[in-house]
Formats: sequence, structure tokens, C-alpha cells
Amino acid sequence: MVENLFFKDCEGKNLFLIGTNYWPATSAINMWTEWYPAELVDDVKRMKGLGMNCCRPFLFLPAFLEKEGTVNPVMLDRLGYFLNVCEENKLYTFPTFIVGHMSGEDWGVPWMNGPELIGDRRVIEITKSYITSVIQVAKVFKYVLGWLLSNELSNFIGNQNPADVMAWVKEITATIRSIDPQRPISVGDGAWSPEVISEQTGFHLRKLNSYQDFVGLHYYPRGMSPWHHTYTTAFRTQLAKVWGKPVVVEEFGTSTTLCSEENQANYFRTVFFSALINGAQGTLSWCLNDFDFVNKRPYSHHLSEERFGVIRSDKTFKPAAYEFEKFRKICSELTKGEFEKNDNNVGLFIPSNYYYKYPYEFQTDIGNLYDFYLECFSLLKRVNQNVNMIVEPAQEIENGGLFSHDLKLDGLPVLFLPRLKFMTKPTKTALDKYINEGGIMYFSFANDSLVNDWDKLAGVITDCKFGVPDFRNVQKLDVEVNSDWGEFQKNEHFSLPLLNNQPSYGYCPILSTTAKVIMTDQLGMPFLIENQVGKGKVYFMPYPIEALSSGTNDDCIKMLIGRIYKSIIHLNQQAPEISVNGDGLEFGVWENNTEKRLVILNHSWSEQLGRIRLQKSVSSLESSIPIIKKDENSFQLTLPRKEVAYIRIRWL
Repeated sequence: MVENLFFKDCEGKNLFLIGTNYWPATSAINMWTEWYPAELVDDVKRMKGLGMNCCRPFLFLPAFLEKEGTVNPVMLDRLGYFLNVCEENKLYTFPTFIVGHMSGEDWGVPWMNGPELIGDRRVIEITKSYITSVIQVAKVFKYVLGWLLSNELSNFIGNQNPADVMAWVKEITATIRSIDPQRPISVGDGAWSPEVISEQTGFHLRKLNSYQDFVGLHYYPRGMSPWHHTYTTAFRTQLAKVWGKPVVVEEFGTSTTLCSEENQANYFRTVFFSALINGAQGTLSWCLNDFDFVNKRPYSHHLSEERFGVIRSDKTFKPAAYEFEKFRKICSELTKGEFEKNDNNVGLFIPSNYYYKYPYEFQTDIGNLYDFYLECFSLLKRVNQNVNMIVEPAQEIENGGLFSHDLKLDGLPVLFLPRLKFMTKPTKTALDKYINEGGIMYFSFANDSLVNDWDKLAGVITDCKFGVPDFRNVQKLDVEVNSDWGEFQKNEHFSLPLLNNQPSYGYCPILSTTAKVIMTDQLGMPFLIENQVGKGKVYFMPYPIEALSSGTNDDCIKMLIGRIYKSIIHLNQQAPEISVNGDGLEFGVWENNTEKRLVILNHSWSEQLGRIRLQKSVSSLESSIPIIKKDENSFQLTLPRKEVAYIRIRWL
């Protein structure tokens, strides 16, 4: 079976979306009222010349629906003109209907405010009539690939009741399908849903996916950790994929006000290839053009918005512009249907209270769950693991206690549960079965864990107290390895910084254990335990090391956790045909009957040494960068920061 993409071109062939969100440089959001058709033609040709196959045009509400109930016919004519230009140049489009939010400002119309869009029957009927008018004009163009309901609708309408949002999406999508039943639809909300960002918004992905055909991610990550930043694409893509619909990185980018042009290109390259490796089906940047206005809102008060383009105001190309074609050449080889993606994933458990709010639930003591699980995800990715999100089903009280989806643990080689704090009883039952039948699980301690019998899984008797965390009265923990284990050698010593300013940093005081003690701290207490449970194994960490890692920028603790994770995996998982080692090197493998293709992406901001290990001998190996053969089955390469290697392998 070869890889089969959701999107198809006009010939029915796989199409991985490579494109941009589009406004022209001269008029930007006033594209339709400040009309310069020759500029649109030039821009479409530039997009094609840069290797793009699609763009996302925006139907600005004040232009199309300035008067209540009346769609401006001039704007419809101009839309038809633009779509025809795209058709003539074989550039696919995703028209976006409701554009009331754009670039740091909300743009309403005199006869409606944002929340009325989904709550006022009069406005809903006008909206349906408007969308119908647009589709009647646009559906005749075969290069219109799909429909987007909105641009970041939650910004425009505010935080609304999820049931009202779902009802609106259901009604609007039904209207579209009655006119055009073939083309796919997406909400255009950026997937700013609790299932992805762990915040309670009105846009529930698990519900909206009943009505949309694909998910469009929008993100502009910021924070203290370069690893969180660079793995955002992978993290959000994997979380969104859980809910069963194709995922597109619909909007990403950075202004060259905020970074150098060279690092804008580095960021684009990272997003492109990480999206491909993690199973996204397209990437659209924000945006094509820079702007340079004297006093045009929103750019007059959001100055950096003028510099998100890959084309400067003088029409010269920034370095990021050239990344599209470089990516297209590799991506088209891998996605045209001759190769199947080979995923050899470990599991990362995401509890249902990440996205679902249970009644009267104790407040989390870890702070932001999104940042915590992104940290755990990043720790696994840094040691070259492909990660499968094991998202726990939520027991939805408002739905009669039914569960949101099924939990699937079958075939999972190793499951990581950092900070075992919460799960439902059916999940605990399934987890016990998984372990007893031969599954491998790692979990770390969580103060005030709400999970029954976690101590029996660990094989320990504890001195834990109710409502009060235990802390070591030392600033660092000294640990000794008791015997050779994984990547660790007997008598090896290392130190771990401790924190004691919040409950989540508390440790588990162990009185005794029947399990194997792999590592011991300076006070004689187990630091890492291996417990045989049925046919499976449980590794228990009595210190909340992932929480400690989240609370510091000290890279030593992150590297230590990575070594522990990697040791557990290597000791309990059959070696894959192809493995890659090197700090922050993410990789994907594609294969058919005769060869394999390997993409390696360096997420680090420094040059990294990479090692490739093969389980079989090769007849040929071709690489886009220099590669050194170390022995019969291992190779070495050096990847500059944020760079990519593309390797073709044929077995003997």
C-alpha cells in the first residue's frame, strides 16, 4: 500500500499542499476595493515560479457584505477574475468566506457584530445566502480545491458556547454541500481547540470533525524553550491527527521584524519538513508579500505585520522564498504515491483532562498542561523518537457519560506516562490489561495522584501524605547507576537539580520495593525502578523529572531524561531497519519494495553529528549532503543548524 493523500489534483493524483496565504502588496486587506488586476496576475505567476501549488485568498467582509443582505456584485466579479487567473496558471485556491478578523484587528460590518454571526437567525440566513452567492461564482473553476468557512473565527465572535458553534458549523456546511457536494470544507478556526491547545474554547475539534473534512492549524509559537518552538509543528499535527481527519498547516510564519531573513528561511524549512515527517498534508505560509503603507490599519498599529512576506516591497525575494521549491522537489517524490510512510512510534499518553473539563475537578498543580506535554513530547523527539499521541477518551457528562472515542493500545511497543496524575477507570483497566499482556510502560510520580493502585504498578510501598507534598532538603540529587543498563554504565554518577516551590515538584518517599532498582540517590532511595507486572514491565520514576525539566532551562536535566527514555525504548523494542541518533534530529522513512527514502531534519540551532544505523547491508546509498561510512551498517553525517538531509537507500 502506497501513501494516499487526501487532496488530489485535477488529474486525480496526490497533492501535498505547498502554498501561501495571499494579499497583494499594494492594497493588502483592501484587495477587492483597491483593485489592481495586473498585480494579481504577477503575484500568481510568482507563486507558481517559487514552487507553490496553492494559495488562500480572503473574502474581506466589509468589501463583500457592506450592506445588510446584499452581496456586492462587483466583488463577485473580481473574485471570478482572480480565480480565473489562478486557473490559467494552475494554482489551486481555498477561498475563505468570513473574514472579519485579520492581522491584529477585527473588521465588522455596520449591520452586524461578531457574536451575532452564529447566534442571530437573521444574520445566519444572510450568511448562508452570501456563501451561496460566492460558491455559484467560484464552483465553476476546477482549481478551487476546497472551502474555508472563516479566518480565525474565534477572534471575531469571541468565546461562544460549543453547542452553538457546532450547530452553526453544521448548518453552514450543509448549505455548502447542498450546492457543491464534492469539495472539502474546513472551519478555518486555526484548530484553536481544547484538543490541541488545552484551553476551553467554543471550537471542539472532536465535535467539529463531524462536519469538516480537514483540520487547518494556525500557530505562531513563542516561549522560553527553542525546543518547544521547533517541535510545535509536530506536536500540534500529532494531536490533531488523533481525531481522524487530515491535517494541514494552514497558517504559519514569522515577520522579519522579529528575526533575521536567514532565520525566517530556517523556520520555514523546519515547518515544511516537520509537517511532512509527522503526516500533515500541506503547509501554507503567512504570507506572500511584505507591505509598506503610510497609514493603513491594521499595519499602522501592528507594524511587524508588514514584514511577514517572503517577497520584499521591492519585489526581490527573501531567502525563505527559495525554500518552497527546495521542499517541493523532495516532497513530490515522497507523496506522489510510490512510497509508504513507515512509522515506528512510541506512545505518549495525554489524559482526557487535557482537553475535557470534568465537574468539580481539582485544579492542576502543574500550571499549563499544553506546555508540560509539549515539554514531554520534545524530550522524546530530541532522542529521535517518532511519537504517537495516545489521547485518553473523555467521559462526556453532557453526553450521558459516553466516551469521546476508543482507546487503542494494541501493538504499542512502549508507552510513556509522565506525571501519572489523572485517568478514568476504564482507561486504568485497559492500561492494566496492556501491561499484563506484555506492554512496556514508563511513568513518573505525581503528587496527589488520583489514579488508584499506581503504587502497585510501581511495586513500591510509600510514605506519601494526604494534601502535603514531600521535598528533599537539598538543592540537587546525586544519583548512582547500580549496574549496566541501556545507555548507562555501572557506577556512573550524575546530578539532578531539585525545586521545591510548588506541589508538582514533590517526590515519592519510598519505604520499600519488591522491584529491581536500576538507579539510587545519595540518600539510598530508588531513583529508577523496573517492576515486572504479568508479561509486561513498568518503569517508575519517583521524582517528577518532567515537571522539574519544565521548570528550568538547564539542558543537562533534559539530556538525562532523554537518555533514560532512550534506554527504556532500546531495551524493550526490536531495533528498526533504520535508526538515527543525534540531538534534535527528527527523521521520517518512506519505503517501497525496492528502496527506502530517509529525511533527517536538524531542529537544533547548532550543527549536529548524526549517526544512521541500518539492520541490513545496502547496495547503494545516495545523500543530499556528505555522508561517511563508518562500518558495514552504520554511517555518519554532519547537519548544519536547521538543515535537512535527503537519503536514498537500496538494500542488497
